[in-house]
Amino acid sequence: MNKNVLSGTSFETVAEAYNRNADKYDEFIENNPNLMRMRQRIYKFITARLPKGSRILDLACGTGTDAVWFAQNGYFVHGVDISGEMLERAQKKAVDLGLQDRLSFEQLSYTELKNTNLEPFDLTFSNFGGLNCVSDMKLVADSVRPLMKQNAHVIWALMPPFCLWESAMLLRGKFKLATRRFAGKSTVFKEGLNYPVYYYTPKQVAEAWGNGFKLESVEALSVITPPATNKDFAVKRPRIFNFLSKLDDALAPRFPFKYWGDFTIVSLRAMS
Repeated sequence: MNKNVLSGTSFETVAEAYNRNADKYDEFIENNPNLMRMRQRIYKFITARLPKGSRILDLACGTGTDAVWFAQNGYFVHGVDISGEMLERAQKKAVDLGLQDRLSFEQLSYTELKNTNLEPFDLTFSNFGGLNCVSDMKLVADSVRPLMKQNAHVIWALMPPFCLWESAMLLRGKFKLATRRFAGKSTVFKEGLNYPVYYYTPKQVAEAWGNGFKLESVEALSVITPPATNKDFAVKRPRIFNFLSKLDDALAPRFPFKYWGDFTIVSLRAMS
């Protein structure tokens, strides 16, 4: 990766934060029923729309957890990320699992894809808020658009400006946590570093892609179940968690709940 692309930007800080976090990342997501459920929801959402054999561009792919799942389930995936340490683990997974014919990775910012020589993709995918690190979503859309096929899909799971679970923390006196998204921007502290994150509505994502793409659907991910960072609730209270999960699935596509999740699954389609 060209280091000058990130020099002096918040992306440089994000990359370093995740380099430092790489050893802990997979440990946190393993044996985590909360995250596992959220991932399965997204996988079901995508496989219902995308036939096997399709090409997926995974933005901010991290250690390749999602990319590996898609490759194992009949898709071809190219993942990009700015953290070299995270990508080392992703590439090791591809080799260890014998998926090199279906799975590749590249250290690159998702705002710098325009001039790459990649074959066109059927889907651009990003999970769990990796795109919330960019201050202007149009930079990503403009970068990715030249790589998309006709009738291609855009399915991004992003953090929205309102999260019902977080807002409920007002009842526990946690004002800062409960209101952190309201301004559309907040600061994350990770591995001794601070960097900004930005919160996006489905409308803002659609506007970034422009008239050539149509907003097809919006679903919440984790409205009344705990947010992605909460591992203990599902482990300590499995019956309550299972009940909330069923209710969550029922509410996810309904107004206004579909805008109130920890993440919003935003789905667009290229108009031929």
